[in-house]
Amino acid sequence: MSTLYIILVVAAILIVGIALVIMTRPRGRRDVKSLYTEGLDHLLRGNLKQAYQCFKGVIDRDTEHTSAYLKLGQVMRRGGASESALKLHESLLVRSELTVYERVELLKNLALDHGELRQYDQAVERVLAILKLEKRNAWALRHLVKFYRGLGNWEAAGKYLAQWQKATDKEDTRLLALCRFRQGYDQRHEESPETIRGHYQQALKIDGNFAPAQYFLAESYVEEADSYRRELSTLNTSDEADDPLKQQNLEEKVAKLYSQAVAHWSAFLDISPSDTSMVLPKVEDALFYLQRFDDMEPFLKQILGKDPDNLDVVAGLANFYVRKGDLDRAEVLLSTIPEAATSNPLIQAIQLKLSYRQDDQRNLKPELDHLVDSIRLQAQAQASYREAPTSLMSWLDPSSDPLEKLE
Repeated sequence: MSTLYIILVVAAILIVGIALVIMTRPRGRRDVKSLYTEGLDHLLRGNLKQAYQCFKGVIDRDTEHTSAYLKLGQVMRRGGASESALKLHESLLVRSELTVYERVELLKNLALDHGELRQYDQAVERVLAILKLEKRNAWALRHLVKFYRGLGNWEAAGKYLAQWQKATDKEDTRLLALCRFRQGYDQRHEESPETIRGHYQQALKIDGNFAPAQYFLAESYVEEADSYRRELSTLNTSDEADDPLKQQNLEEKVAKLYSQAVAHWSAFLDISPSDTSMVLPKVEDALFYLQRFDDMEPFLKQILGKDPDNLDVVAGLANFYVRKGDLDRAEVLLSTIPEAATSNPLIQAIQLKLSYRQDDQRNLKPELDHLVDSIRLQAQAQASYREAPTSLMSWLDPSSDPLEKLE
């Protein structure tokens, strides 16, 4: 027998053997892998029906395929069947052979199922279980912030936000200040102004430029001052009207509180001059009560120094001059306003007041009718922009909550 013949026989035997191995290899395993990969692709593309069919097919072929169960539940949750997703994922908890990675992924999905169902207590439990397995898991820390926010537990949300920022090296003091601020803001109708102010002040220690804390500090002082003013009003009509010491004490408290409010409004506008319209009428009322009307001019000029194009401030200063009787200065100031801005109803109102003060015999009815129409049109236009995020104050709107966008 020649060597060549032997080689050919051996080669033939090898080929037949390889063919037999290929033919007898279980086709299910290859199909499972293919189906799973296809399911992932559909899930990524948002084709939930096709993804469901693929992952269901994988499970039918291989009941031990944990990842397919996880993905199938994810498809259910994204399709709006969160309760079904939760039941499916809970069925995997009894599996003792799960790797650490698989258990973490299971806990993530369970937490998201609970979160979708607004079962935030249970969601928190699932995420805390992840941290027992992986202490610095960034996903877990980030979702603890969100779930504790859902529970209204801002102290815990702030705690885990700080840990998340440290773990991801994404420090943002404004977000930390927001959590501390919300500890007071959410309780402002239940707790005393003094208690609430403590949270606002702590928020400013975290971030001195956190505008909402300055604004609501001022509001808390005004709220307390108004309560004393109501007490004063009741005092003047009661049997205690002849108690000058009590009246003087109440008046001093009101004056002190209004002064503190003005200081915080001023600090608020230093940070957020675009929100002038929220504050100016309140500052003016407070200064009138304090008989410090002349302080309005330096207050407004300070803002104009930082934001010279602020029409609210220009109008406020012009109005101050008109009320004071300094008509020439008011006219000069209004003359600096760009032509495009003269249609602003507030500017028109100040100009109308100025015109009347200069000529009290003038018929103002046509101009008043035009002004009323302008104000109505502007109110309609502003209604659609009411939710627009123009400043940090928009952070108080749940639809623009920055904690929802942690990445």
